[in-house]
Amino acid sequence: MGITRIWPALYLAAAGAAAIPVHQNSYPVETSVKNGVKAVMNPDFPKDGRFTAKLIEEMSCGEETTPEAAMFNKPLDLKVDAQGRVYVMDWGDVHIKVYDSQGRFLRTLSRKGQGPGEFDTPAFFDLTTDGKVCLLDGRQRRVIILTDEGQYLSGFPLESYYRSLAIDGQNRLYLARWEASGELNLSTEFREIPYVTKIFRTDTSGKAMTRLVDFLGESMIMKAMGQGSVSAGGLYTIVWTIDRQGKIYGGLNETYQFGAYGLDGKPELTFGREFVPLKNPRYDGRVGQKKALPAISRTIVFDEEGNLWLELYKDEKTKGYTYDVFSPQGVYLKQVKLDVRVGSFKNGKMYSFVRPEDGYPSVKRFRLDLVPEK
Repeated sequence: MGITRIWPALYLAAAGAAAIPVHQNSYPVETSVKNGVKAVMNPDFPKDGRFTAKLIEEMSCGEETTPEAAMFNKPLDLKVDAQGRVYVMDWGDVHIKVYDSQGRFLRTLSRKGQGPGEFDTPAFFDLTTDGKVCLLDGRQRRVIILTDEGQYLSGFPLESYYRSLAIDGQNRLYLARWEASGELNLSTEFREIPYVTKIFRTDTSGKAMTRLVDFLGESMIMKAMGQGSVSAGGLYTIVWTIDRQGKIYGGLNETYQFGAYGLDGKPELTFGREFVPLKNPRYDGRVGQKKALPAISRTIVFDEEGNLWLELYKDEKTKGYTYDVFSPQGVYLKQVKLDVRVGSFKNGKMYSFVRPEDGYPSVKRFRLDLVPEK
């Protein structure tokens, strides 16, 4: 099977070559097809309008009024199962905290260590449809599978470092590996080194590892020092996710161009919208710096209707969060402004980390009412 290599431009030629405008319900989305890949380009405004989200809080967990074991130290990710139980990966305490649908603390899963079912950070996790917890132990290069009560079931080793994990509706695992795309050739001066994010799929035994897509365009700023090196991350990064059927959505967040790739890893769709990037206020010409800020942040979240929520990139001074919502077919449906960042959608509700300036972070469940902007 050939590997699909996705360059930063992400089939921009397909979007521009022989583009025939298609007007749907007076919304001027343009589509074209080149080499069998459909390209969708939207205008800079959404089809259904812009909205402000009114959040009605229904549940909270992990606040400082709870027992110490239930409080969060450094929460990094959350998942919600079919019963409404909330699972939170806490890098600070090196375990997963579990709460019931009413926010009551139930238990912790795993702990720091090297034994069966134990892990170290950085680590990532997701839930299977049949109630298992799959945990990627990046530092120790392995995948661990637990019951929803924390009993160790199985696991398998990985040949190198992987930095993220996702599971589709058929309980197939998707792993992202990050590595230099060529020889490092370091010098005593900082250089921009190209990196590639490789997406693999496997089953829960780890015996059917298949390389699907190579995303290109990321870089690290590195130089040699003594017997080792020092490095700093680049401004742009690959963002990716999967839908319930196992279709991969992603691309480099430098531009507003993303793609969808089938179970064989081949591109099926590219989509984006007209977008004017913001100037990078810190740009001064140093190695690796970029003149423009990224188009979107580092995550893409699916809602329960299958729509993709893309968080627009913002600087430290900007309050709140703005999401562009796209259909699975790449149509720009709406823009939504929220006071909190989207963590997950489940059972018609939105879950989010809330991080007050004073006090401990918590997870809250909201009912989301969208108010049209005038």
